[in-house]
Amino acid sequence: MNHLLQSVGIVIPIILILFFGFFSAKRNLLGDNASAISVLSKLVLTITLPPVLFAGTLSVSKEQLHGALLLFLTLVISTILIYLIGFFLARIVFKRNIIQSSLAGLGGSFSAGPFYGPALLDPLYGHNSSVAISMIALVINLALIPLATIIIEIELEKQSTTQQKPIYHLIASSIYHAIIDCPYVWAPLLAIILLFCGVQLPSFIGDTCFLIGKATSGIAIFVAGMTLAVNRFRFTKECIGFALIKDIALPCVFYGIASLWFLKSGTDIFNEGLLLCAMPSGPMIILLSNQYKQYQEESASILAISTFAMIFTISILIGFLNVSVH
Repeated sequence: MNHLLQSVGIVIPIILILFFGFFSAKRNLLGDNASAISVLSKLVLTITLPPVLFAGTLSVSKEQLHGALLLFLTLVISTILIYLIGFFLARIVFKRNIIQSSLAGLGGSFSAGPFYGPALLDPLYGHNSSVAISMIALVINLALIPLATIIIEIELEKQSTTQQKPIYHLIASSIYHAIIDCPYVWAPLLAIILLFCGVQLPSFIGDTCFLIGKATSGIAIFVAGMTLAVNRFRFTKECIGFALIKDIALPCVFYGIASLWFLKSGTDIFNEGLLLCAMPSGPMIILLSNQYKQYQEESASILAISTFAMIFTISILIGFLNVSVH
C-alpha cells in the first residue's frame, strides 16, 4: 500500500502540470497557442533535453552500456511490433487509409518517454535513468518515426502526379533528417562514442548539462497540457482502443520479449524500459497529424486518454515493481 501511495505521489505532479498547461492554453496566457507550443517544444527538444541525455549516457560504465544496448534492441522489437499491429488494426477494423493507419500505429507505439521520462524516472533511479531515456529516444527517431514517415511518403508519392522518388531515397532521407535535425538523437550517440573511446569530460560539464536538463520535464509536460487544450476531443472506441494499446499492450509486449530473450527481470534497466513503454502517447503524433492534415482529432484524443489513464497504469506498475523513491 505504501508503494502504491508513493507511486501516485510521483504521477500526481505530472497530472497537475498538465492541468496548468491546459488552463494556460484555454486562457491564452502565452498569446498565440500554436506559436507558444512550437517554441516551447523546440526549447525542450533542442535545448534542455539533449544535454541531460548526453551527460546521463556519458556517466555510466561500459558494463551498464551493454545492458542499455540490450534495452535498445528490446525496445526496437517491441515498438515496431506494436506499430504494425496498430497499423493493420486501423486499416482492417476501422477502415482507415494508409496515412491515417500509419498515424494510428504511432498513437499506439510512440512513447512519451523522452518527454515524461525524467519526471518519472529521476525520483526512482536518479541520473542513471538518462541512459534508458536515451535508448527510447533513439528507437523512436531511428526506427519508429522513419518507418511511419516512409510509409506515409510512399503513399503520398503514389497519389502524386509528379515523378516518384525511389524507396531507397525516401529511407535515406528519413534517417538523415531523424539524426541531423534531432539533437536529442545525436547527443546520446555522441556520448556513446566518447564512452567507448574512454573520454572523460570535466565534472562541471556534466553539472551544467544536468542543471539545464532539470527544465525538461516541467516544460514538456506543460506543453502536452497546452496541446490537449487546443485540439478537439473525441471519446470513441478507436481512440480508447489505441490509448489502451499504448498504455497496456506495449509494456506487456516489452515485458514478454525482455523476459524471454534479453534483459533480466527486476534489474533497474529492465524496470526503466518497462516504465518508459507504459508512458502515454507522445505529443509528436499530433505534430505529424497536423503536418499531413489527417487524423488530428483522433491523435489528440489518443494522447489525452492515454495520458489520463497513466494515473492508474503507471501507479499500479510502480507498485508492482516495488520501487522506492530515492
